[in-house]
Amino acid sequence: MNVAIVGGGIGGLATALAMIQAGFKVTVYERSAKLVDLGAGITLAPNATRVLYHLGLGPTLEETAVTPPQTEYRHYRTGAVIMRLMTKDFRALYGAPYLRLHRWDLQHAMITRLAAVAPGALRLGFSVDRLESSGEHVTLRFANGQVETADIVIAADGIRSAIRETLFNPAPPGFAGFVAWRGLVDTSQLPPHLQESAVAFGHGRHINRYLVRRGELLNFIAVARRDKWEAEGWTIPAPLDEFLAEFSSFDEGTRTIISKPVLGQVFKWGLFGRPWLEQWSAGRVVLLGDAAHPMLPFLGQGAANALEDAMILTRCLASESNPERAFALYQKTRASRVRAATEQAARRGERYLGEPNADSLKGNEPGEEYAYDAVGGPLGG
Repeated sequence: MNVAIVGGGIGGLATALAMIQAGFKVTVYERSAKLVDLGAGITLAPNATRVLYHLGLGPTLEETAVTPPQTEYRHYRTGAVIMRLMTKDFRALYGAPYLRLHRWDLQHAMITRLAAVAPGALRLGFSVDRLESSGEHVTLRFANGQVETADIVIAADGIRSAIRETLFNPAPPGFAGFVAWRGLVDTSQLPPHLQESAVAFGHGRHINRYLVRRGELLNFIAVARRDKWEAEGWTIPAPLDEFLAEFSSFDEGTRTIISKPVLGQVFKWGLFGRPWLEQWSAGRVVLLGDAAHPMLPFLGQGAANALEDAMILTRCLASESNPERAFALYQKTRASRVRAATEQAARRGERYLGEPNADSLKGNEPGEEYAYDAVGGPLGG
């Protein structure tokens, strides 16, 4: 079977690696002419790393990953510890580790692995203009004039998926009531006691910070409540002084960290929710990851669910020769879990709105979702 994957992000690359491992012929079409470091961190719970280790990426990721012994939740103004969550035993508990990575380290490892197992499978500068289905084939027409044909198309083109919009014309996104900032800090510029994982929160704002790239960098994500916002993009530069003013009521340590972003760069975007999509496939085209089920970031499970999708979809196609039936099995296997995570992520953002206390953090402890096994668990729900 000839598989075309649209999108060279984490979901698309993981799908390509899983499909090639299962014996499929795969081509990944990425619209960007060059994949670049966007300067961000990523947290991967055991349900996600289980897939990455199965794909042979574990040793490479461990070269740069950080596994924190704990995460502390702290009062935004005083810095007092409200709750500690221990993370060091996750490999023993769930059979896979909890990793924090620079996002580019993950993506680069996947690109390198793909080049090794399927040279030439990743094609850059291919933006899909339209898809045309005909019997057992799908024709992909690209903005650069190229035309390709595949047996199936997997749309892993992200939260603003053009293929999802074309196939299903879903309701437009709605502003979720939060804006976010992100940045990286060189830990050589910080005193040792600030080189740690912590979440400071309260009164509609929170800042999550954690180490990546062997501890050489500290990634932070800051979120604040807003009544309205327009821009959704993830790479919009933001004035540093405006950002610092927004979080000026936070404790001294947090203010020190966020005042030192690499090159003075912080990025700002609005968080938008999207309605649940009841159908993920049409004929021989199927959605994956954020294209199928966009998720707000408060649960830290967006990338994990894309990785799970990649593994489950591959297994469904390997076990069911008819693509339409395989897609139905894939959605049946995934829908209830993903919908629960999507709804939980939306609710979790509300926990940071009031005065910080332990009651508002109930349910933040890791649970059975970390034990989910996309590699060997049952298919069919």
